[in-house]
Amino acid sequence: MSIEARLLSLCLIALCGANAWAIPSCELNGESVNPNNGHTTAGKSGVMRCTDPDGQVRRREQTLREGRFVGPVVVQLASGERREYSVNERGNRDGVARTYDARGTLRQEENLEDGSAVGVQKTFAEAGHLQTLHFAAGRRTVLTMGLLADGTLSELRCAPVTLVPQDREPCGHTGRASAVTLYREPGKPSGTVSYLQGQMQRQTVLDREGRLVRNEELKDGRRIKRVFYPSGQVRSEADFIERDPNSAEGREGVSREWAESGQLTQETTWADGYEQRIHQWYLNGKPKLRQQIRREGRHQERSTESFWDNGKPAAVNGERNGRLWGWQKYFSEDGVLLREDEHGERGLLLRRKRYNEQGALEREERFLEDGSRI
Repeated sequence: MSIEARLLSLCLIALCGANAWAIPSCELNGESVNPNNGHTTAGKSGVMRCTDPDGQVRRREQTLREGRFVGPVVVQLASGERREYSVNERGNRDGVARTYDARGTLRQEENLEDGSAVGVQKTFAEAGHLQTLHFAAGRRTVLTMGLLADGTLSELRCAPVTLVPQDREPCGHTGRASAVTLYREPGKPSGTVSYLQGQMQRQTVLDREGRLVRNEELKDGRRIKRVFYPSGQVRSEADFIERDPNSAEGREGVSREWAESGQLTQETTWADGYEQRIHQWYLNGKPKLRQQIRREGRHQERSTESFWDNGKPAAVNGERNGRLWGWQKYFSEDGVLLREDEHGERGLLLRRKRYNEQGALEREERFLEDGSRI
């Protein structure tokens, strides 16, 4: 028995309505059959029809070919929903699949190949108008168009080439960049978007009050994304070289974050897909952290300078592969060296030096692998 047939049989017998033990009545070519008993359907062809007034699946029609469930299937649920599709010899849905609601309105239309979505996929609103249009290729959705009842767009994600007649103008496949307003509901914009040959050129996103939430633009080969506070102040910015999604090259550029006051709080520089430098600031404008990251093959070394909010050094740390490595220095709020720790392999503490408030060495300790001191 195919996977599809087994699932339907389980639904018919074990998951049906209030009476979990209800047994559907099925017939094939005028003879009573049991879809759970292959002996009753062995070698037979035709359309098996099952009814179960007490179950979740009230009515089912499924095609058999020489005893195998292959071909069209119609399922009527207790809610009135109707599903029409076909299964292949592997028991997977194959071809066009449609779902109708209790009023007979088409709500979903899929194109399937051995159980996977391919090509155009559509959903429809209760009123009957097209609500979403997707295009699937290689197990990915490469085009998405969301539509409202008046035909305006609520969502748009484009592919590099035109895939359906509806995407030519909004996706910029006519030779010029598009200018599309997206709507949350008729007459209420949620933002704007512009595409050229399926590549996003600009985008703005608005909240329900019409305030700018974020924007994005492609400029001189760089993609710049910004997020805003409700006040309109920039909250974050990412400025990266636009790469081909199939390229092996990693992220390269700068990302920044600001407090609502306008004070820059963090700046991160990226190269070859990895963080290279991180700078942080306090809200009073004083430096908080400076970090350098270096990579050699699989190894990563990180040097960090931390500061008190008065600008004095707080610590100088070195890490290797996420563990403290080498000498670490710790300072008082006046910038006086108070302690030095040496870490070795696997981050183990090897030595510690303590200094007084004048910076003079008071004590030095050595540590063994078990943490004991000598």
